[in-house]
Amino acid sequence: MKLAIHYSTVKQPPKPGQIYGLQVAISDWIRAAFSYSNQERFFFFIHQEESIAELEETAQEAGISSARLVFLSDRFPRQNMEAFDTIFRADPDPRHLLWQRNLLPSSGFSFCGLAHAIAGKDSGAVLARYCLGPSKKSDALVCPSESIKRVVQNFFAHYGDYLTERFGANYTCPIQLPVIPLGVNIEQIEKKVSPEKRKAQRQTLGLDEKDVVVLWVGRLSYSIKAHPLPMFLAVQEAAQKTGRSVHFIMQGYFVPETAAQKFENLAKSVCLNAKVSFIDTHDKRFPDGLWAAGDIFLSLVDNIQESFGLTPIEAIAAGLPRVLSDWDGYRESVTHGKDGFLVPTSQPPSGAGGELAELMIGGRESYGGILAKTAQCIAIDHHAAGRAIAELIEKPELRLQIANEAKKRLPTYAWENIIPAYENLWEELAKKKTTEQKLPFVHPHAPDPFTLYDSHPSLTLKEETRFTLDADTQTIQNRLSHEMNTLALDIMINAADIPILLNKMGEQDSFSYETLVQTFPDQDRNRLWRTVSWLLKLGIIRICSHN
Repeated sequence: MKLAIHYSTVKQPPKPGQIYGLQVAISDWIRAAFSYSNQERFFFFIHQEESIAELEETAQEAGISSARLVFLSDRFPRQNMEAFDTIFRADPDPRHLLWQRNLLPSSGFSFCGLAHAIAGKDSGAVLARYCLGPSKKSDALVCPSESIKRVVQNFFAHYGDYLTERFGANYTCPIQLPVIPLGVNIEQIEKKVSPEKRKAQRQTLGLDEKDVVVLWVGRLSYSIKAHPLPMFLAVQEAAQKTGRSVHFIMQGYFVPETAAQKFENLAKSVCLNAKVSFIDTHDKRFPDGLWAAGDIFLSLVDNIQESFGLTPIEAIAAGLPRVLSDWDGYRESVTHGKDGFLVPTSQPPSGAGGELAELMIGGRESYGGILAKTAQCIAIDHHAAGRAIAELIEKPELRLQIANEAKKRLPTYAWENIIPAYENLWEELAKKKTTEQKLPFVHPHAPDPFTLYDSHPSLTLKEETRFTLDADTQTIQNRLSHEMNTLALDIMINAADIPILLNKMGEQDSFSYETLVQTFPDQDRNRLWRTVSWLLKLGIIRICSHN
């Protein structure tokens, strides 16, 4: 199985230190592929030159020689894509790859993408490409959780209903939706935790072993991550119930920065018995984060853009018992009461969000605004969260038991197992490739210009049209010496065959296209048509009859 990765530059965020989940997921996947793939060489299709430096740097970090990297342009599908069984993108967007495959002589490669956050109309436009483009049963969109798989299935069903209503034909998107979780560098997290680091971090925070640290790690955004109120209410209830010194530490960065004051004001109004602190991700006092200082990991996300949740897996590696919202992919790493606690969530019934959809499609709200307003309708049972935290505070042995039980899950999320799972999938996709009939289009957005603009010219050349040579050798050489006359040689017949073609034209008083086809039976007929029309444009030949 020969694989190529289609790679787009992972653009840096506007603010230093703000690394979003999608960037992390793509970068980590590429780094893991370098470390654990069985590929001898790594082929990359790129569109931006800066991608080369990014990939070479990532390879160096993974200990891979840049000599094993091969970079190909995605602008030449016929020349570059035919040799591959699978082309993979570490995000869900197939770009133009499905249509580029349609240009290949063979049935072409299988395409495989990776879904992340599926929210907003841009995500809808990406998923629609699988419905409207020439996707196949041997294509796949990997989902990091069963929840995201259901989201994609719901979208395809919704879009299929639209196509059926609009065009009167039943449609089902054919691609596969396998579930492979995202990976975590487990060893890296484990190295951040030790008794010595725990002591040092807690001393820096002014805490001793009697204090209970409830830890959050991640973006601090009530719009695009998690509204903090249920967490504030839960830690307050736990502190009040147990009478213990409870410190809720939220380590991350605020998005936007102005949210900091809003978080602080809300915490002060709710947490009367628990202390709340906000620690920046890049606080130089804590180069290893605060995993070692924590006792309990709390993450009550309520946002539809969440798909999997890396920090709950990192919390397992750090040895912390987890209290998580029973939401999307979060729930899939927990068996409630055995290796963590799941906090019930609820939302309105299907059909109650029409106005939110209107805000999105009409552009009256930003992406973040839509997410924030949707999250306002997602309820989390903070009483259940408070009870779970209190139980873990009062039972240190339960904390240890749950944390140890959760560690049994770690192999599922280890990159050394995740990457082979992808390679097994690609092998299966390659076996399922079929010779399904290709669509007779380059792309419906870009029809053949001689079809689209067939009403523009006075006449359209046809096989019966007859031509005659209308220039001597010196004139021909002069016309072909100007760059502006030869800028389209790449879409004509082979340059070496042009003099032969001209000689053949000069042998007869007049000739037709069919005559030329007989002389050059191996030439692409469309290239020959374009060459004839080009010579006509340059005044090297002229029409002598057109019936």
